[in-house]
Amino acid sequence: MEKWRLIDDQGIFEAAKNLSIEEAIFVNKIVNDTPTTVRFWRNKKTTIVGYSQTVRAEVNLDVCKREKIEVVRRFSGGGTVYQDLGTLNYTVVISHSHPLISGLDVEQSLKILCKGIITSLKILGVDPIFKPPSNILINNKKVSGNAQARRKNVILQHGTLLVNTNLNSLNEVLNVPNYYGTIKGVMSKRSPVTNLSDELKTQTPIETVRKALRQGFERSFSIRLVEDDLSEAERRLAEELYEEKYSKKEWTFWR
Repeated sequence: MEKWRLIDDQGIFEAAKNLSIEEAIFVNKIVNDTPTTVRFWRNKKTTIVGYSQTVRAEVNLDVCKREKIEVVRRFSGGGTVYQDLGTLNYTVVISHSHPLISGLDVEQSLKILCKGIITSLKILGVDPIFKPPSNILINNKKVSGNAQARRKNVILQHGTLLVNTNLNSLNEVLNVPNYYGTIKGVMSKRSPVTNLSDELKTQTPIETVRKALRQGFERSFSIRLVEDDLSEAERRLAEELYEEKYSKKEWTFWR
């Protein structure tokens, strides 16, 4: 049985640091062909914009300032998301030549890799569907949004899973009234959203969802996840990326 590395980050809640770790794993896979990696992680109150988006067109910065909500830019595409400690994130870093996704385009590979999330949600007792190009729905409401970055022969796919997210904050932060500036890049497509806990009609502990995610990935891809830590090279690169990129306003607000 194939083994994939599992990085289960339960103690890092700053989005800029988490995104630095994401890119460090991605780059290290390109350079050193490290094992296929799955990562689970969470952020404190944060709004994350896609690489090609205009921050002021996507994010209500007045609300973010008032509520002390971090704003960061990721290096993958897709739309803007709000998340907090009630949101569980996952990441898969995998070679494009891997038999699971070899030769597939972005939408096809997104659908395949989202099977891990869909199986996990079924384990928890709901009936999700994948809606192209990149969303997972329960009862026609979005519970998970997903995005990819591709470089050379490596794909990084990551996504959110709304478990107990504050949806009032989400709606406030992503509501940008009367923006008249120049919009460059990709605009987000708003969709009705839901929490997993609301669909299950019970408060669902993050730890319960984390265990289901692990089971879902293992069942969907016939693999075994083996817990491990970042390599020293990944750790050093993550620190550099944090200091020189993700903690800088110049990166977040370049557009």
